[in-house]
Amino acid sequence: MWTVPSVLTALYNLYPASWASGWVAEAGEPFVQDIPEKLVSCLWFDPRWRPDHFATLEGRAFTVHSPGQWNRQAGPDFRQAVIDYADGERCRGDVEIHRDASGWMAHRHHLDERYNRVILHVILRHDRSAVRVVRADGQSIPQVRLTDWLPHPLSVYRTEISLDDYPHKHAPRIGHCYTVLQTLAPQDVQRFLERAGESHLQRRMARWASRVREVGMPQTLYEAMFRSLGAAGYRQSFQAFARHVSWRDAQRCLAGVPRHSRRVAAEALLLGMAGMLAPAVAAAPDFDAPTQAYLAVLQEHWKAFPAEMTRRAWEQVNWRFPHVRPANTPERRLAGMAQLLARYHNTDLAQVGQSTCRDGLGLTESDMARSIRKGLLEMCGTPEASYWSCRARFGARPIKAQRLIGGQRALTLMIDAILPLLLLEAGQQGDTRLQDALLTCFRLAPRLPDNAIIRDMERRLLGENPTLLALVTRACHQQGLLQVFDDYCSHDDGDCQGCNFPLSHASCVRPA
Repeated sequence: MWTVPSVLTALYNLYPASWASGWVAEAGEPFVQDIPEKLVSCLWFDPRWRPDHFATLEGRAFTVHSPGQWNRQAGPDFRQAVIDYADGERCRGDVEIHRDASGWMAHRHHLDERYNRVILHVILRHDRSAVRVVRADGQSIPQVRLTDWLPHPLSVYRTEISLDDYPHKHAPRIGHCYTVLQTLAPQDVQRFLERAGESHLQRRMARWASRVREVGMPQTLYEAMFRSLGAAGYRQSFQAFARHVSWRDAQRCLAGVPRHSRRVAAEALLLGMAGMLAPAVAAAPDFDAPTQAYLAVLQEHWKAFPAEMTRRAWEQVNWRFPHVRPANTPERRLAGMAQLLARYHNTDLAQVGQSTCRDGLGLTESDMARSIRKGLLEMCGTPEASYWSCRARFGARPIKAQRLIGGQRALTLMIDAILPLLLLEAGQQGDTRLQDALLTCFRLAPRLPDNAIIRDMERRLLGENPTLLALVTRACHQQGLLQVFDDYCSHDDGDCQGCNFPLSHASCVRPA
């Protein structure tokens, strides 16, 4: 029988304390022991990753007309998909995703009527002899093995794809993992979350390491900050936009612009390149006088930018996702980034960040962490007043004036983008003193705003137990929840099916 000390050993082995002096993230390192099932769903759903052509294990060729709608509840992973076979047949129905073909039987889908509309089983590995699986109604359905059609190794997709960009199945129940954690002392649970959080930080560093080698640190940090600025639904578009309008492109366009008008010029550049300026100018007669005046200034700057830039403006991007708070609209976030572009003209954000952090070296551990945090948050600050300080959209009714990058968003920028990349650079430079200071700052950073995954994990992993919930006091604990989700909960159907979280059944735990 397991004892509490052996439970602790097993849990700590999930996320070993691997911060060694001079640690440097290596691109392509394995993030988990196995590929998360959610990654397979991303490969099927997203046209950026999904191949154009497939064939079933029987050799029947088909294309994907629609991957279906992502199902956030129990049942098949995608609803109402449409696939077109090369022989002319079009099939409509649901699609189920598994890493292994045996998952269909292991999860008992062959007995579940909810899966009677499944038309395709998408897998990574074919570990059964049969080329088809059977539904509860007796109908056999074809299977496709994605690895036969992907142009790159799975490690490439694991590096490029961030799972939290995609919907996840809501977990209404407490997980089996809670039966393990509730037997432990609170300080042991908290330490487990801290180690998992540091693993999340390391893996974020590893995800950006290859990009640094491709384009350098200034551009990579610019992309990471852009991505972090994107509200839910916009992160991928913001990261792609930062590649489309690079840091160097932006600085070149702003060169020679007088300091007093550089912020508005930067707003014109980003809003124009995002494809937001042209339709706003066309609708200007319907807007109020302040908006018309602002648009006239933006248009004046836009016309002054090089033609080779302005002709590349995006025109077909949908910037109207639902359920975005007025303070989080893409226009306001772009305007916030414009202030940073104008403020740090002729430099790069990585140098600014490193200089800011070194100002705190030599203090006590807690004072050093506070000094670094304060400096990095001030680095992200956008104190200058703008049209967007009290507007959510062009011509929209004025809202209460708010900073374009508020304190909570600046803290998120620090945790998601700035600290990982500054840590990566410090490690590559062998600057262990700065590396230790940055890691201390991460460990002591306060909580970030919650998101849907964190709230689900607080229920699933911590059982909504007040004693355990009270342990999630810092950002690193929240990052730990995200890492456990990434490594374990993203493998299952939202109800712990097939989860291999160590010692996940209460009967195997006995007090010491």
